[in-house]
Order: sequence, then structure tokens, then C-alpha cells
Amino acid sequence: MSQAETTQVKVQIDTNGVKYEASGTAEEIIPQILQFLTQAVPTYNLARKLLYVSDLAGLLDKVSEYAKMTSTGQLLLTRIDLPADRAISVLLFMAHLASKLGKRENDSLNIEEIATGVSRSSKTIRNVIVTLQKANQIERTDRGRYRITSKGLLLLESSLVNDGEVATQPK
Repeated sequence: MSQAETTQVKVQIDTNGVKYEASGTAEEIIPQILQFLTQAVPTYNLARKLLYVSDLAGLLDKVSEYAKMTSTGQLLLTRIDLPADRAISVLLFMAHLASKLGKRENDSLNIEEIATGVSRSSKTIRNVIVTLQKANQIERTDRGRYRITSKGLLLLESSLVNDGEVATQPK
């Protein structure tokens, strides 16, 4: 079991005179909290339908068979059969996650890091990056550095199907 599965959480919420109390693991409690908020706070349910908040843990579960991260934050693509655009998106997602976990200083990668990570030539990476930028799936952060955008996270998340196969990314 991981630490997240064994750490107990206790939650108390009081909103508009409606109270909610629960305890358990984070994985058990979070869906219950979301369900409570959906029922107790009507505007939360509306906002949840309109706003995209990436589910990094859920996305990581889906992406974990395609990429891994070492304890030092090095990113490794474990499947070389992915199309270049998908491989770049997966790798940039992993950089995003590594940054959130404190394994990397930032969430961007340069062309050489991407090319090495996806086992493609720098020229191929540059060509694909132009397409991904035009679609607002990635953005340039500094000279020659790129990171995945919220739209890129949304498209990556929505394109991973339940059976673990990577679907074709919508254009």
C-alpha cells in the first residue's frame, strides 16, 4: 500500500446549515466530498460542469503504462509505438507532474529533452511542436522550452480510453 492509501483523513464541512463528517483514506473521502458538495451547494455542481480541473492522479494512472519517472525526476517513455504528438503530450504531462511533486524545478522541457524522451529526431519534434502549439495543447515558456497547457491536459485525459489504449488525439 502507498502512503496515500494508508493515511487517514477526517473531514468536517458545514455549509448553509448542512453538515458533513467523514473519515477514511483520501481515496475514499474525496469522491464522497465531491458528491456532498454537488448536492449541498448547487453552484458547485454548476461550476464543476463548466470548469476543467485536471485529475492528475487519475491521468497518471492512465499514463503510467506509457511513461515513468525516476526518483530523480528523469522522464522515461516506456512505449515507443505512440504517435509523435501523443508521445510529446505524455512526456510534457510527466514533466508537469514531476514539477508538482517537487522532482523538477519547472514543468517545461527543451527540444533535446523531448527528442531524447520520445526517441525521435529534433527535426520531427520541432515539426510536431508547431502543430501542438497551433492547437494550444502546448506552449512555449522560454527560448526552446515547452510545457503542456490545460487544454493539452484535457485532450490527453479525454483521449485515453478505459481499456488503456491511447486513442487518436482530436485536432
